[in-house]
Amino acid sequence: SGFIEYISKIDMDFSDDGDIEGALSLVYQKLVLKFGDSGEIKINRNRPKVVFFIGPTGVGKTTTIAKLASEFKVERHMRVALFSTDTYRIAAEQQLSTYAEILSEPVEVLYEPDDIRAMIEKYLRYDLILVDTTGFSHKSAEKRDELYSFIRAVDDKYDLQIYLVLSATTKYGDLKKIVDSYMDLKDFDIIFTKLDETDHYGNLLNIRQYSDKKLSYVTFGQEVPKDIEVIDTQKVVNSLLGGS
Repeated sequence: SGFIEYISKIDMDFSDDGDIEGALSLVYQKLVLKFGDSGEIKINRNRPKVVFFIGPTGVGKTTTIAKLASEFKVERHMRVALFSTDTYRIAAEQQLSTYAEILSEPVEVLYEPDDIRAMIEKYLRYDLILVDTTGFSHKSAEKRDELYSFIRAVDDKYDLQIYLVLSATTKYGDLKKIVDSYMDLKDFDIIFTKLDETDHYGNLLNIRQYSDKKLSYVTFGQEVPKDIEVIDTQKVVNSLLGGS
């Protein structure tokens, strides 16, 4: 795997008596550095901040949005609006509406890319707009073009952030294909979901290295607002090296 390759490339440079603890410490430090900084949501003065969540069906985009909306509304006392471009799945729209109702925050469904301009203007007093999008196969160029139309419709005067949401349970080869399909986007960070469903975290490092995109949040359960955090690279590396 890619993870094994990374470890094998690290120059140990130890004497023959074999300083195992020193070797592990060096590997630990190198791997933490390879993960780099995280790309979490940061609110600036140029409000509202518009954040898109993109990626395949079934990775947990809507639940992740609900977790973040809850954190920013309840913990940080910010005004949050939820948008959805997913007009294909009624269940997704209903799920987002339910979360919005619980949080007492508005939800808007966008049918055309032009809709987003007017909707952002409507919520200029808000701190954060989280946009749920249609999940689709990375092979669907038509759906991808439709998604890009919504993203391009956001005026340059707003601070735009994009998260590609991936499942930690997806095979590395498939993750690479998914990432490849979005690489013509100017910039995006990555969220990994379902860490509670796997003991193998190597793909987090593999995709960080492959994509050269920042890892931001990770989720590890279905509870809202719980089960989400900014990636703790030290904890992930410890797991990669067999620690608890």
